[in-house]
Amino acid sequence: MPFEEPIRIISDLHFGHSGSLLADPAQLEPLFRGAKTVVFNGDTVEMRFLEDRSQAFQNMELVGEVCLAAGARPVFVNGNHDPIISALNHLDLANDGLLVTHGDMLFHDISPWSKEARVIGPAHTRALQELGEHAFHDFEKRLNASKRAALSVELHKSRLPRGPLATVETLARECWPPWRPLQILRVWAVTPARAVALARVFRPRARFIAIGHTHFGGTWRLKPRIVINTGSFLPFSVRRALELEGNVLTVYNIALKRNRFELGKRIARYKVTKLEAHEGF
Repeated sequence: MPFEEPIRIISDLHFGHSGSLLADPAQLEPLFRGAKTVVFNGDTVEMRFLEDRSQAFQNMELVGEVCLAAGARPVFVNGNHDPIISALNHLDLANDGLLVTHGDMLFHDISPWSKEARVIGPAHTRALQELGEHAFHDFEKRLNASKRAALSVELHKSRLPRGPLATVETLARECWPPWRPLQILRVWAVTPARAVALARVFRPRARFIAIGHTHFGGTWRLKPRIVINTGSFLPFSVRRALELEGNVLTVYNIALKRNRFELGKRIARYKVTKLEAHEGF
């Protein structure tokens, strides 16, 4: 169904994660002002741990309430940390010129840098095998398979860092074992090309692809497509917001001022058009 514009797109709030910079959804209110729709493109809350799932849905409602109070409709897209937050795994916007999806499908083991990758990879293989050949090229079913793989690591007891040193412990986890930073760098390097390959197969008319997932915010032009990663609300990550109005897509930095998030400097502005059949490949 159509969404009222302007549409603002953000991702990877990780609300409920002790390392997230978002401690209270009220911090987001300035970021929502002026929008009519806010798309949360995955990993909005933490649902990986069964013991935290009830709280995760409450956290989702808190985020949604702040959004509604600011005059915008919240739209949640599933990520790998919240694979059952809604029925949406992607959005086709701007007359199919813009594909919005979390980005976890770009990797067979969803998060190659994580300790859970050795469980998720085989689970993803099984989920794809269950699809059968007739459904293998169905975009939505492929996305559902990736979310089922993410659910395979449902953990019964939370192992998230807690307390005043949670941010430091989170950073230490990201850097250990020693090969993990190298794996993360490799993922960052290949993500834009994989996003383009995804669009080429499943959404050949999409000139723009908006993702999150890897926490590495930025914009990459791989002609004829442009890939935009909106980063994350975890420390040491770039945070960006997209705003779509008509056929104009604007990229903003997200600024943190007085412990509240708001639109910051404008990074880029694009006219969104869909690709013609001969351009899409």
